[in-house]
Amino acid sequence: MNYLRFLRDNWRFVGFGFVMSLSSSFGQTFYIALSGADIRAEFGLTHGGFGSWFAVATIGSAATLIWLGRIIDRVDLRWYTLAVCSGMVVAMLVIASAPTVVFLAVGLYLARLNGQGLMVHISTTSMGRYFDADRGKAISVAAMGQSWGEAILPAVVVIGIVQLGWRGTWFAAAATIIVALSLLVPWLMRGYGERHRAYLERTMGPSGHSQGIGAQWTRAEVLRDHRFYVVAGALLSMSFIGTGLFFHQVHIADVKGWSLELLASAFIVFAVLKVVTSLVVGSLIDRFGSVRMVLGILAPLGATLVTIAVSDAAIIPFLYLGFLGISVGFLMPTQGSLWAELYGVVHLGSIRAMMASLIALTSALSPPVFGWLFDAGVTIETISWFCIAYVVASGVVVVWTFRDHAPGVPHRP
Repeated sequence: MNYLRFLRDNWRFVGFGFVMSLSSSFGQTFYIALSGADIRAEFGLTHGGFGSWFAVATIGSAATLIWLGRIIDRVDLRWYTLAVCSGMVVAMLVIASAPTVVFLAVGLYLARLNGQGLMVHISTTSMGRYFDADRGKAISVAAMGQSWGEAILPAVVVIGIVQLGWRGTWFAAAATIIVALSLLVPWLMRGYGERHRAYLERTMGPSGHSQGIGAQWTRAEVLRDHRFYVVAGALLSMSFIGTGLFFHQVHIADVKGWSLELLASAFIVFAVLKVVTSLVVGSLIDRFGSVRMVLGILAPLGATLVTIAVSDAAIIPFLYLGFLGISVGFLMPTQGSLWAELYGVVHLGSIRAMMASLIALTSALSPPVFGWLFDAGVTIETISWFCIAYVVASGVVVVWTFRDHAPGVPHRP
C-alpha cells in the first residue's frame, strides 16, 4: 500500500497522531532552548545552572513517565489524551508566569512530562498499536508533526520574543494549544471506539489472552533480554547528544560565529530532511523490519558531530542540522515500531513508557553535562570527538548482536 492510499483510508486517526506529535514541540528541548538566553538573563543563571534546573525537571518527568506511561494500556485513549493536553497547558502557563526559578523548574517538569514525554508517547504508541502491516508508514506520517514544529516554531518564537517578550510568547503558545486542541482532537478521534474494538478482536482470544500474533513480552521479560540494552544504548545516544546540541544551540552558534537568524534558517533544512527521511524509512520498515534501520540513526549522527568538530564556516549549521535531521528521520519510525517488532503490541504502552523514561533521563543529563564542560572551558569540538567515539562503538555492538536477526512476528530467542 502506498502512502496516498494509506492516508486516504486512515487520514483521521493518523492525523490525530500528527497533531499530538506537533503539540509535543512545546515541551521539546529545541523549543525551550529558544527562550534559554532570556531565561538565564532574567533569573541570573549560568549555562550549567540553567542546564541543572532543566535536568532536575527532566529527571522528575522521567521518573513520573515510567508510571503514567503504562496507564495508556488500561484506559480509554480519549480520556488519557485529554488529561495530557490539559497538563501541557498548565505547564506553559506556569513557565510564562514563573516568579522564581523554582516555579520555572515546576513548569519545565510539567512541559517535559506532558510534551516531550506523554504527547510523543500517545502518538507513537497509538500508531504502533493500531496498525500492523503499515506500522512504519503510520509512525512516519504522525512523527512529521514534530518536524513541522521544528521548521515553523523557531522563526515564530524569535519574532514572538522580540514583539511580546519570552513570557508573552509562552502565554500566546498556551492560548494556541487550548483553542487548537479543543477543536481538532475530538474531531480526529471520531471512530476510535470501532478501531479499538477491532484491535481487541485481532489480538485477544475468547479467554482474553493474546492469540496468533507471536510472543507478547511483558516489561519484566524485556528487562531480562540483552537485546534491549544493546538497542537502547544506540537509541539513547541520539537522546543524549541531540538534546545537548539543541539545548546549547545558542551558545554553540555564539562561539562558532553564527547568527540566530542563520541558525533558524538551518532548522528548515533539518525539518525537511527529517520529514523526507522519515517517509522513506517508514516504507523500508514495512518491507525489511526496524532493526536494520538502527545503523541509519547512528551513521548520520556521527556525520553531524564530525561537521561540528572540523569547521566554523557559515554552511556548517545547514550541514550539521541536515545530518541530524536524517538521523532523527531514521529514529522516529524506527523506535516507534522496533519495540512492537521485537516484543509485541499487547504490553507496548508499558514497554514504550520504560524506554521513554530512559530517553527523558538521558535528555536530562546532557544539558548540565554539556553546560559544565562549557563553563570549564571545554570546546564543542572536543565534546564532539568524544561523542563520535561512542557512536562508532555503539554501531559495532548493534551489528554483532543482530547479525542473525530476521524480521517477523515477535519471538523469544
